[in-house]
Amino acid sequence: MVVLNTAADAVDLLSKRSSIYSDRPFPMMAGVLMRREKSMFYMRVLTASHNERFKRYRKLMHSAFNPAASQAYWEVQEQEARVLVDSILRSPSQLPEHLRRNAAAVIMKIAYGYSVTRNDDHFVALAEEGMRVGSLAGAPGKWLVDSLPFLRFIPDWFPGAGFKAQAKEWRDTLYTQSLEPHDWVKQQIAAGTAIPSFTSRLLQPSDGVPLDDELDDHVLWTGGALYSAGADTSVSAVKTFFFAMLLHPDVQTRAQQEVDRFVASERRMPTLQDQAAFPYVACVLKEVLRWAPASPIGLFHCTTKSDVYKGYLIPAKTTIIANIWGMMHDDAVYPDPFTFDPTRFEGESPQSDPREVVFGFGRRVCPGQHLAESSMWIQMVLSLMTMTISKAVDNAGRTIEPEVGFTTAIVSHVKPFAYQIAPRSSASITLVRQALHDAV
Repeated sequence: MVVLNTAADAVDLLSKRSSIYSDRPFPMMAGVLMRREKSMFYMRVLTASHNERFKRYRKLMHSAFNPAASQAYWEVQEQEARVLVDSILRSPSQLPEHLRRNAAAVIMKIAYGYSVTRNDDHFVALAEEGMRVGSLAGAPGKWLVDSLPFLRFIPDWFPGAGFKAQAKEWRDTLYTQSLEPHDWVKQQIAAGTAIPSFTSRLLQPSDGVPLDDELDDHVLWTGGALYSAGADTSVSAVKTFFFAMLLHPDVQTRAQQEVDRFVASERRMPTLQDQAAFPYVACVLKEVLRWAPASPIGLFHCTTKSDVYKGYLIPAKTTIIANIWGMMHDDAVYPDPFTFDPTRFEGESPQSDPREVVFGFGRRVCPGQHLAESSMWIQMVLSLMTMTISKAVDNAGRTIEPEVGFTTAIVSHVKPFAYQIAPRSSASITLVRQALHDAV
């Protein structure tokens, strides 16, 4: 196992030598026993067939989510961001639930053309259970069979073999998460009511060539990966934004002033077409990603063959971990790294852009990066326009100082914190609600 602690080393190996460093470790529990060899996250690239399937996945994703193609989803993201801020203003105590519903609504609409209208939606519950299962199954050190692979051969009835039954149950759960919405789209297509989406477009090729079973299978697995890849990380990032605004009212005030100037000048809400008009908000977004990266160690890479780097022999099948959190808190790159300071990205000599690191490296870079950034941006801007978040106070009127802490998992979240949210300009809130009314 090799841990990369600097962005320079990660780029040298994972990007510049991606032909060697783009494989994945295939754990016994979350990979072999749960039969996740077709999963975009676990897929290996050692064999020609697996490598060809992986290339097809990447091609499908790139065609739908490259910078230009991602703009096709801006309208969905803008509408759901309006729903989000309206929901928060109506019931601010449910901020985490609103953030989860928003992330689910955006991804499900884009992936399947499916509209999420409730926090307890069936497909959302399926997907969230899938994320829970994936996190438990892939937890390093949790399963003895990962350390002692021969245990996979013991009979199912043997004492201590309960992990095998658990693997079968979780395998079915994860497959159902992808299969049910995929089949729902097929039903909509058959009925002539399918809304354009990632899945519906691929299931109805524009060239008129009939869909074959192989492409159908590819679409099923890539569509299922969209929710798993995007929903939890986007919730983590936006939740961190709210937490940072609570801790740093001066940053929040300056960002609000930038938004207010735009609204006063243009007499309308900002949209994703207006991103260039908000340089300070762009800095805030970068600092959110740097200060608390949603995936602090990313997904592990693995070498396909031996390599030598800086005098070190790195054998084949070595697990490579990119310590993204460490890179984002490297004081040689980001002086005073534990301070939340968006101004580090201003001026003639801005510090390194964290977006070049936090979304991964090489062939395994997140294909939905542009989608994630635009979703974050519009939620942040509309929140700044309509509300102020601040520290909570207790019954005696004393300010409650929140703990600055984060969960430890593949996707890290800020720990639950007390807060209070107050509405801002009634005119700004009216703009949001009028847009929601007009969209009905």
